[in-house]
Amino acid sequence: MIQKADYIRAYADRYRDMFAVRLTTIVAVILVAAWVLDWGWAANFGLIQLGLYVLLWRTVEIARTRPEAPGAGRRFRLRTEWITLGLASHNAVYILAAWWVRPDTIDYLRLLLAGNLMVGALQVHISRRSFLAAVAPPSIAAMIIAANQPQATPTLKFAVALFVLGIIAAAWRQWRGDRETVELMVALTERSRQLQAALGQAETDRAAAERANKAKSRFLAMISHEVRTPLNVILGLTEVLRGRRRPKAEAVVIDDMAEAGGMLLRLLNGALDISKIESGHSDLQIAPVDVAARIEAIARVWRTRVAELGLTLEVVLDGDLADFAVLTDQARVEQVLINYLSNALKLTPAGTIRLVAQARPQADGRIALSLEVHDQGPGVPEDQRERIFQPFEQLAAGRAAGGAGLGLALCRAAAEGLGGSVGVRPAEGAGAVFWFRFTAPRAPVETDAEAAPTAPTPDAPPALRVLAAEDHPANRKLLALLFQSFGLDLALVENGRNAVDALRADRFDLVLMDAMMPVMDGVEAVRLIRAEEAVEGRPRTPIHMLTANVFEDDVARYRAAGADGVLGKPIQIGALQALLEQTAASAVPA
Repeated sequence: MIQKADYIRAYADRYRDMFAVRLTTIVAVILVAAWVLDWGWAANFGLIQLGLYVLLWRTVEIARTRPEAPGAGRRFRLRTEWITLGLASHNAVYILAAWWVRPDTIDYLRLLLAGNLMVGALQVHISRRSFLAAVAPPSIAAMIIAANQPQATPTLKFAVALFVLGIIAAAWRQWRGDRETVELMVALTERSRQLQAALGQAETDRAAAERANKAKSRFLAMISHEVRTPLNVILGLTEVLRGRRRPKAEAVVIDDMAEAGGMLLRLLNGALDISKIESGHSDLQIAPVDVAARIEAIARVWRTRVAELGLTLEVVLDGDLADFAVLTDQARVEQVLINYLSNALKLTPAGTIRLVAQARPQADGRIALSLEVHDQGPGVPEDQRERIFQPFEQLAAGRAAGGAGLGLALCRAAAEGLGGSVGVRPAEGAGAVFWFRFTAPRAPVETDAEAAPTAPTPDAPPALRVLAAEDHPANRKLLALLFQSFGLDLALVENGRNAVDALRADRFDLVLMDAMMPVMDGVEAVRLIRAEEAVEGRPRTPIHMLTANVFEDDVARYRAAGADGVLGKPIQIGALQALLEQTAASAVPA
């Protein structure tokens, strides 16, 4: 019994397809009847057959348009079976009646009977009963005619029976083929529906992913801005202090502050860049890195915290490691080591944490580096060693220590960005060894002069006039201190509207514009300044964005508005000095 709407619709379509052939057959029979018998017989055949086909047409259309209606399959099956029986029975009775009245037309009637048997048997049938209804009446009529002819011999009767059975066998095979065709059509329809649903779901997922990506971008932009703004003040003031004469003890503390702040900034950049690292589109900042010096600097910054927890930090460096530098991304290396050390401090209740580094030259001239952090914590079960490097996956000890489950995922992403790998193995005795391995080309070690941090120096010409738009009071204070050390004329305003008004009233050699400000943001202010310069014919004032929002999309937006460049926060003193020197060299002082 047909139940599914797809089967009903498929069979209804097959019935529709056969109407043209059946109606052509009826017209042919009508013409033959009018020629052999008379128009009365022809009219009788045509009216009854066409009337039954009208009923069949309505049945098929109802099934096609309402296949989901309750009981639609059963009604469709029963009606087509009865109509098929009516069509076949009328054919058989009609030919028997014509034979009875006009026995001289027997040859024509045999041909009509054979044709009707073949057409009826080979048409679409929804069930076995429908097939039986189509072939039984004409088969019986053929046997009656063969049995009641005076000249009929057993051989003729056998031949007729064989002919009928042959037609029935061929029609049965055709019926099975029709069923398989319908099942295939239904399967294709179902598959098409599944594909459409999958495409719809994929589109929904894509839209959701886009929304999530936009939300992530907004979140990262907010985190970047909110963290970089105070970090800008800390690092900027540290650089100001480093440029002044201090007792040696204070200078060491300030250097440690600058070192810690730089590590924090690099960690922030790495964390914000994890999606790019995982997608393989991260831009590595490749530069000569003295790995031994970086490890010593990390250990120096962390020893205070280690001592507060009653632990010991031991650094073990390969003897050859201090003799060279490698070309790699310093921020990625630091990110892995700092995360490893942070986890070790959380999970080691007492004892010693060891930071071990080894370097081995390779045949191709590269250096294979192995960095390890040995803790004395609870260790990592073997079946969990891969899982903990997945985002938000952590052991019970990590959750108890307050971790978010992102640190080791960041380590793996950073290592893979460098073409390396990370992992964990059991430590001797107790604890775990978290390792990080990568290879890098060898590079010359920087001299002390090259590696020394750049302190602010009053090298820029004092004739330059600079306008800075900055809404954050601490950042305005920092800019005032920096430009005081440069000996430059600096005008400070609190928003983009004030910057536009200041440029209308006076000339400046350079504008430093924050992006996010009240009243009027920096992008809108830059756009308005460029428009007014074009309308009034004013000289183009160099404008550089000074902002914590330095994602690629942000930079493209600033450039599109008319900005000449971007300085990120925290302010890099060297980059600021280079900009001032470039401005002084290319502009006539205001």
